[in-house]
Amino acid sequence: MARRKTPPSRRERLQSLFGSPLGRVLTRLTVGALVFLLAGMVMRQARAYTYKLEDFRVHKEQVAFVELPAWADTHLQSALHPRVFPSLSVSIYDPDAEDIVRHHAERHPLVGAVSDVRVLYPNRATVNARLRLPVAQVAVWVDAAGRKQVRRWRLLSDDGCLLPRSPYKGYLARLPYRLPVVSGITEPRPHDPGEVWEDGSGRVAEGVAAASLAKRIYSDSRGRLAVIRVDVSRFPAALEDRAGGEVRLVLSCPPASPGGARIERTIEWGRTERARAQVRYEDDYTTKFARLKSILTGPNPPGFIDVRYEIPAAGSTRTRR
Repeated sequence: MARRKTPPSRRERLQSLFGSPLGRVLTRLTVGALVFLLAGMVMRQARAYTYKLEDFRVHKEQVAFVELPAWADTHLQSALHPRVFPSLSVSIYDPDAEDIVRHHAERHPLVGAVSDVRVLYPNRATVNARLRLPVAQVAVWVDAAGRKQVRRWRLLSDDGCLLPRSPYKGYLARLPYRLPVVSGITEPRPHDPGEVWEDGSGRVAEGVAAASLAKRIYSDSRGRLAVIRVDVSRFPAALEDRAGGEVRLVLSCPPASPGGARIERTIEWGRTERARAQVRYEDDYTTKFARLKSILTGPNPPGFIDVRYEIPAAGSTRTRR
């Protein structure tokens, strides 16, 4: 009777496998995987260690706004100093470093939008941003000592936010005209500078548009006409209430005689171009301005002028809406 052959042991089978071409390939793959895993662990530990190194961390003092507009003088640059940021500390090796710096920069009350952020070795960051520009003044009531409220003047930005006056004092001093005062906004004001003034009526947006309109009137009149006040309290008016203008301007006009005092005149302007398409028959800016200019250069211009549309001739079927 033949003697049964003893099966190879596990050790012998492994030796046979590793000695084969397939075994050698598997051995290389296993060693490579172990090396890769070990290297990953080392890199992970090294990255964690590097993240903690202060020499490679960006703090708020190392953030700088660059390529500022020409009107951003020393007052505004000082207000942009990152010391006003909330706490900021991020490693330059953090893959989210740029987004973190951007998030902090966008929270600055003077910044309208951030276009670019660059994190630089070893521990700096630069920010390119669009700065908010004041277009009007608004009166707000603020708490004072003794639980009293006092009136303070704030600035309204081109994107409908409240701004502090101090950073813009140099800019305001260089303007050839004073920013108009906007009144008639009844919605609660923002608590902090840089917050959007939310309202459901559209008065804030119409006030901002009217302030831009004021700048255009000043430019087109070559400085002869200056809008000093804007009233948006009747905006938006119901159809039956549109006999009066929804945006009323007060103009400072040239004196009647050389050396005399400038004359204030009230102008029923109506809607700005922002909202004019929603109503019928109200003329555009070019027509309104030409009508205003014609009336003011005529004999004895009145103190109250409606430039919204041409008054229909007798017998005309054209109606206002």
